[in-house]
Amino acid sequence: CIRDRVMGGPANAADEKPAAKPGTQSIKIQPPPVKKRLNVEKIYYSQFGLMTIATRRLAHQRPNTPDLYFMAFGGDAHQDVFLREVQSVRKLFDDRFDTKGRSVLLINNPKTVTKFPLANSHNLLAGLDRMSGMMDVDEDVLFLFLTSHGTPDVLSVNFKPLRMNDLTAKNLKFVLDRSRVKWRVIVVSACYSGSFIDDLKDENSLIITAARGDRVSFGCSHENEWTYFGRAYFDQALRGTFSFIDAFPRAAKTVGKWEKEQKLEPSEPQIHIGAAIKPKLREIEARLKKRYKSAKAGGGTKTSPQ
Repeated sequence: CIRDRVMGGPANAADEKPAAKPGTQSIKIQPPPVKKRLNVEKIYYSQFGLMTIATRRLAHQRPNTPDLYFMAFGGDAHQDVFLREVQSVRKLFDDRFDTKGRSVLLINNPKTVTKFPLANSHNLLAGLDRMSGMMDVDEDVLFLFLTSHGTPDVLSVNFKPLRMNDLTAKNLKFVLDRSRVKWRVIVVSACYSGSFIDDLKDENSLIITAARGDRVSFGCSHENEWTYFGRAYFDQALRGTFSFIDAFPRAAKTVGKWEKEQKLEPSEPQIHIGAAIKPKLREIEARLKKRYKSAKAGGGTKTSPQ
């Protein structure tokens, strides 16, 4: 899946430099620095320790309180937009949605390979297993955000030279069911991500995807801070509401506007709202609004309470 726009141009700086005139000294173009080679074996063996660090300080659930737990999965290592996006969304949730101490990042990126566990099926399973042990799986809500490239029913897990399996919709369903978490909000931001809905949906889940099952989504250029859907949903809509459901049409409208301006085929973000999860999410929203009003009274926040 290619969500970024490829700009034409010379292969390297030397292609643009005119030939030196006779009797003049040509300018030597220095090659780009060679990236440090990854120690693949060390990375594989470090995963247990990194996962332990990431999960050992997870806070226990609070009795009679519908807590929100957050996990993000940045699947592609070769474009930093996915790294930036999962880190930004985690900060938003820790600050605004009360997940500080209840959030975990899984990231594929050479910049963070010694800090965060890899985003792969094994770590996702292990992370959710440990997280569910801190939760009341019948009361609390899991918010799982996955961002990467995609093809139908597949989320790309790409970090060369490491060899890892892509995450399929059926794999994700298996991992979630193994966690025993009843209430789930799952956001998949990738091309063709709507193809995940049929495998994941049930009455206890809210499923949101950046595109229809047969459409691409946009904005994953290496230099971007956000993908189109990530910016519209998290960075804009969810800063104005505590409702994951109400934020969706706002984000979908914004994405559609941007795509129309760029003359792109509409991605048509999708949503599945399970009948049983709606009242559960209203509990979360009510608690977060109360927390916001309390913080505002103490001068602690300027974020919109809607």
